Amino acid sequence: MQAEMYSLIVLGVSAMTLTLLPRNRGKLGVVIGEIALAISVALWLIYWYPFRVPMVSTASASSFHSDELSYLVSVTAAFVGALVLPLSKRVEGSSWQFPFAIILGVAGTSALASTTNPLVILASWGLVSLASYSMVSLSGDKDSLIGSIKYAFMSALSFQFLLIGVYMVVFSPAGSRIIALGVLLFLVALGFKAGIPPFHMWLPDVYGFSDPIPISMLSSTMKLGALALAIRILAQVMPSIEPRFGLSLVTVLVILSSAAMVLGNLGALTQTDVQRMMAYSSIAHVGYMTMALSAFAASVVYKAPQAGYFALLGLLVYFASYALSKASVFSFISGVRGQGRASMFKFQGLGTANKASSASVSVILLNLIGMPPLLGFWGKFFIFLSTASPSIPPFYVAGIPWFTLLGVANSALSVFYYAKVIRTMYTSGPSGMSSKVIAIPLISSVLLAAFGLAMPFLISLP
Repeated sequence: MQAEMYSLIVLGVSAMTLTLLPRNRGKLGVVIGEIALAISVALWLIYWYPFRVPMVSTASASSFHSDELSYLVSVTAAFVGALVLPLSKRVEGSSWQFPFAIILGVAGTSALASTTNPLVILASWGLVSLASYSMVSLSGDKDSLIGSIKYAFMSALSFQFLLIGVYMVVFSPAGSRIIALGVLLFLVALGFKAGIPPFHMWLPDVYGFSDPIPISMLSSTMKLGALALAIRILAQVMPSIEPRFGLSLVTVLVILSSAAMVLGNLGALTQTDVQRMMAYSSIAHVGYMTMALSAFAASVVYKAPQAGYFALLGLLVYFASYALSKASVFSFISGVRGQGRASMFKFQGLGTANKASSASVSVILLNLIGMPPLLGFWGKFFIFLSTASPSIPPFYVAGIPWFTLLGVANSALSVFYYAKVIRTMYTSGPSGMSSKVIAIPLISSVLLAAFGLAMPFLISLP
């Protein structure tokens, strides 16, 4: 695929250029990184236009696929990377290293979302992992170093499961139960990568205590490639395995999704530190995305193409909504918490002292809840619509769509802690931001509102 190859060449050349910069030329590194990411976004949009490619392709003449999944994840990763890149000057001890890590992470995420070639999968997965834990460690403080070590261990463990799982899927006979076992091992690797319970033990500490600037990138885009790869693997494997094995995989996905939603929202509800609250909410949001994966897999088993379409549509919308929202929230937290923790009391009075930032973040938190007409609403709406399909019996008990209701109930539960942050910002208090972060929340909130309002005119229903 030409867009992927050209984009990887641009990102690779820019990354190599960054390594030649002296330590005191951090601003030049940001400029080089922004240019490379802007060119990558432009390339993807040029090849995506006029937006008439399949949502997910299962066949390709090369190692890369040309479809909406690869285009959207790549554009989202590069765009969010360009938003976060200027904050590199606030990462202590970083000159060209932080832009270098972002560019490698975007390249790995883009490649991971666009391929089913086993060698490219392993290389891209490793590249994203390396960029992620090195990015966290750049701040140099104790919490960030501990977080990077934890993430490195989890990345190494997930890579082992990925390696074995991919080998089983690729080299086993068609229709073999070994393929189903390989997909199961891949889901374990995905669980470690994305923080899906019970493989989430590293995430609250890494996201909750490390420097929020690297986490704004890590929490938003670095997991999208792995989730996109899960769609590709399911799309290729599910039609070829026996229905009973397919149903077993659907059951596993349903359990993972339910655990992530419930544990993530309950964990966030009990937090008084806003950064740690957002860490747990990330687990909950991965649960909604895993819900879409389970609906897509079930649509193949039960031959319900409409449910599969809504699952994919909801997941693509959710990718963009989630990435913009999380990057904005963690970047905002970096300006509030200063050198300490992001305690709730530090957010008091921000609605008066920093009106533009507070209003933008309020919109973003409402988007994470799924309030209409914001983009996050449409993502959840389509995902819940896919799980409400009467053609998929496991999602119903006594005629009641229990899986859909579980997702709606968890979304309602999230209102309590997101609203708590909004209410605190507009409570009078002496606190103010130690450093203003306006651009990222403002741009993201405008895009989330604009695309949310335009969504009914952008989609075509089956």
